Order: sequence, then structure tokens, then C-alpha cells
Amino acid sequence: MRYQPPSVRTRWGATVVEFALVAPIFFFVVLGIVEVGRGCMVQELLTEGARRGARTGVIEGTSSATIKQTVTDYLTSVGINGETAGVSVNDAPIDSVDAQAMPAYTEITVVVTVPVSSCTWVPTLFLRGTISGQYTMRRE
Repeated sequence: MRYQPPSVRTRWGATVVEFALVAPIFFFVVLGIVEVGRGCMVQELLTEGARRGARTGVIEGTSSATIKQTVTDYLTSVGINGETAGVSVNDAPIDSVDAQAMPAYTEITVVVTVPVSSCTWVPTLFLRGTISGQYTMRRE
């Protein structure tokens, strides 16, 4: 057995205590970085859902229900609960908009919002609010 000075042997306990103090902070920061990345990903998916809804909405004769169904189907396919998504066209709830009555060459803006609690991995005690994505197209 090799001789070790007493100071090296007694530092093992200090190392464990330091790790116990630093590890929760480190893991909290790593989880925060992952959650911010996931939030950015969800926002991009919502923007893509709004783009698909706007693309459907600019076609003549498309109803508001079809726009909402297009957005909901896309969000469900990418793992976001489409039933919690709020869809609005031109700053009005989708149910109150008659997309078929809009004249040609008007802009249609589709905004898709979901509560943060439906797409986060962190307990909702820390996060409140909504994430949204929007897209604007000119009606054909």
C-alpha cells in the first residue's frame, strides 16, 4: 500500500459536500437550457401550424372550421395537444370569423396559441402564460 498524506485522505468528505451543494444548481441550469430549447421548438411548430392554416385559409371558399381543423391536425401530428390550441384569424376568435366571406386580396393572419403548461416538462408552478406562432398570407 502506498503512503498518502493525511490531507489527501481527509479531502474526500469535502469533495462530497461540495458536489452536494453544486449539483442541484448545475442540474437546474441544464434543465433550464433544455426547457428554453424546447420552448423555441414549440414556437416554431406553432408558426408552422399557423402557416398551414393560413395556406388553407387563402384558398377561396375555405371555411373557418377547415382552417382550425388543419391547424389542429398538424399540431396533433407533431405531439402538441391540438385541443388546447387557440386559433384566431385577423385578431378574432376562429368561431366568429366567416373566412368564406372575405374578399380577394385581403390578408389573413392566423395566430395559434397554446398554454405553456401543455407543452413543458417542468412543473407548471414555475411557468405560466402562452406560447404563440402566427403567419400572414394574402387571400387568392
